[in-house]
Parts: sequence; C-alpha cells; structure tokens
Amino acid sequence: MIKVSHVWNTTYSADTPTPLARQLAAKGPSSAVLVPINQRTVIVGRDRSLTYALEHVLDAWESMAAHGEFTEQTLDKFGLLLKRFERYAQLRGATVLDDVTQDLAEDFITAPGRSRHGHVSNSAAATMRLRRSVVRAAYRTLRELKLSDTDPTRDIHLPRRAVGDVRPLTEDETIDLRHHASFVTRPSRHGAAAALALAGGHSGEIGHIRVRDLDVQNRRVWMHGSTKTDPRWCPLDNWGFDILVSRARFVSARQLGPESAPRARLAVSDRHASDAALQARVCVALRDLLTRIGLADETDVKPSSVTAWAGVETFERTGHIEEAARILGLRSLDRAAAVIGHAWREQTLPECPPEVHSA
Repeated sequence: MIKVSHVWNTTYSADTPTPLARQLAAKGPSSAVLVPINQRTVIVGRDRSLTYALEHVLDAWESMAAHGEFTEQTLDKFGLLLKRFERYAQLRGATVLDDVTQDLAEDFITAPGRSRHGHVSNSAAATMRLRRSVVRAAYRTLRELKLSDTDPTRDIHLPRRAVGDVRPLTEDETIDLRHHASFVTRPSRHGAAAALALAGGHSGEIGHIRVRDLDVQNRRVWMHGSTKTDPRWCPLDNWGFDILVSRARFVSARQLGPESAPRARLAVSDRHASDAALQARVCVALRDLLTRIGLADETDVKPSSVTAWAGVETFERTGHIEEAARILGLRSLDRAAAVIGHAWREQTLPECPPEVHSA
C-alpha cells in the first residue's frame, strides 16, 4: 500500500509535554479523561478554540491507550492525522469548533495525497476511510467531553469496504466498541464476547471458549473451530488480554469448586445449551454493544462485522491475505478476501463471448 501525506501538509515540530491524563491513568480509572488538563490552551471569544478542543481529544486518547482501548500503533496513526486535520482546518480559516463544517471535513477526507516519491494523486478509498475514522473518532470523544454535540462526518459517504452484505467495522468503530465494553462495574460477558470477536473468533466459536482455552503466558486464546473454520490460536492485544483475564478470574470465583473453574465459559453462561443457542447468546451480546455505539440501524453491520475487523487489521499490518485467512480460521483465500472486503481482482469478463473464427 502506497503511503501518502496530504499535499498541504508541511513538516513542523513542537514540544508537547506529557498529557496529565497519562499520569492519572496509572493512578485511577478511565474517568480521569474528564479531568481538566492544563492551563496552556487558549480560549477564543466565547467558544473553545479548535486547538484547545483537539488537545483534549489527544489527551483522552492517551488515557484510553493506557487502558488498552487504543493500540500504540493506532494512537500514533490517529494522533498524526488529527494534527494534520487541525493544520488543514486552520489553513482554511477554522479557529473554533463551530468553524468546522461538513464541507471542510469532506475536503480534508478526500484531499489528494503525495506519495513518498513526491507524486500527487487522488487518495485511495482506504486512505479516505482512515481520515474519516480519525475525524469521526475525534468528534465522538468531543461529545463525551461535552465540548461538542455535532459530527461533521455524519453524512460523508465513502465507498463501502464490503464485498457482500456485511462490512467489517471501521477502526474508529472498533475503538468505540472497546470503550463501551469497558464501561462496566464488573467483568461482563459483553466485554468477553467483544474481546474474542476482535481476536478473530466467530459467533459460532465464541460460546464454546472456556477458561482453560486462555493461554495467559503467551497472551493468546484457543479457538475450537467449527464446520466452516479451522481450530487455531489467536493472539490477544493488550485490551483483549486484560478483559479476558479479568473475566476468567470472575467466572472462576463463581464456580462451586476449583476443579470446575477451567471448564467455565468466558462469554456465555454455563447453562447447558445447543450450539445454535450458544451462538445466539453471543450474537445478542455483540448486538447490544453495536447498539450502544450507534450502529443498530446500519443494515450492513452485524456481529460478524466485529470478527471481520480482526482480518482487516491483520491484512493491513502484514499485507498478506493468507494471514487474514489464518487468523479467521478460513480455508479459502477468496472467502477471507470477501469477509474483509478486499476486492483483489476486477471482473474483466467480456460483455459477449469472443467470435470463433473457422479455419
């Protein structure tokens, strides 16, 4: 994939002190993101400046990363693009949040890019989706911080990353899913289901995962496979690992004896149920989370969209469709490409069969 930077982007540096939220994250819960940050930001008129608002967003993201809701790679990527968005908006005359319109956001998202070789070209669909994800995630955070009640990306539509009727979650939706799954008073089945799905587990597999399937030492979980998927180990990111370890401790403590703890299920209750019933329980938990993050009305978002993200992330990180197939337990590369929305070949069939010339 060609790396591009915005044509209008210029190199600059600034001394940025460590955000206070990062210091608080080590001392307290994620609610620390709502604490006032510092006094070095400015106020423009009656409205908070764009710089002030986006500094608070970055600080909140730092706190979320400390709790595993952002990976370090995603935080770096989102932080860089948010700074580019701020500079772009300022060059367009936007100094306060109210100056950021849908047109401005759309111009940023669809702006031409420059390759590392210096060539200017239209941005790829994946690049535009990433930019939209960053702006959308920023405004979602601003709403939680009570700094804004709008979303300039709401009506910006881009080419769907889907080959069939179901699309994978986008990166900002995945972050929001983790964030909402973490807001609980005790380790929940919702968080466990999300962690297993984001690791690459399908709804038909997740209900069978037990405490003994969690390999704490190697930070991975065993997926048992199904009639359509192969058994495999799936690595866990920091958030998924913490969620599943906490859930394992919680369900183990509820067992009648220590000998039954390894058999306790992580994402559903231990009541006897058919495979179909277990899958239905997992789907209910995942749908609850999708509803919480505002995706209930999107017809192409389903519980399998959460699992598909694991394939997307693996493919984008490795560049190999076979690695995406492996993490998802799929036996067909074509099937893996369809699940993650990767159209690897164009249909070039002629409109009519070629003429046959007789000898």
